Amino acid sequence: MSDGDPALQLGLDYEHDTGLFIGAWASTIDITSPMGQRDVELDYYVGYHYSSYAPVSAAVTILRYTYPGQTGVHSYEYNEVLIAATWKERYSIEFGYTNDLYGLDVIARHWEIRSEWPVANAWVIGAALGSNDMSDAGISSYLHWDVGASARFSRLTFDLRWYDNERPDGFAASQSANSQFVVSISAAF
Repeated sequence: MSDGDPALQLGLDYEHDTGLFIGAWASTIDITSPMGQRDVELDYYVGYHYSSYAPVSAAVTILRYTYPGQTGVHSYEYNEVLIAATWKERYSIEFGYTNDLYGLDVIARHWEIRSEWPVANAWVIGAALGSNDMSDAGISSYLHWDVGASARFSRLTFDLRWYDNERPDGFAASQSANSQFVVSISAAF
């Protein structure tokens, strides 16, 4: 969503011992359309994470996507509900639902399965496959996938990942992402 340019992203999370969590995430973006310009995405979320000594954990999250400073007459802001489950901290599945995608009063759903495998001391390889269903907005359902490797050294994580997707039909087809490699460096405090 940064039009191929580097993006700066910041996140702040807090999770209580009870499993309740709250957080915010922000990223620079570069989206221009006839309906206006968006340069920043700021998301807020709250949820509940359940884990036990069993190999399965689950989470329910309510998110609010916002775009401070967006131009144009249309507001792209909307809410989404996510339900996720993880098995053995290695395999996960996520389902998402909104009834107001990009403020257009249309339903959208997505799912994604992801797996990660440790291969060396600090190295992990991973892959994901997902689907977006935005047919209510005039966009055909389409698959997306990624594969990559990451390494964590102390507080820094380095990630190299290849992303790709089917080309959807509808108004978003001209703006869909092409396959690309993404390099990221993140720090946790």
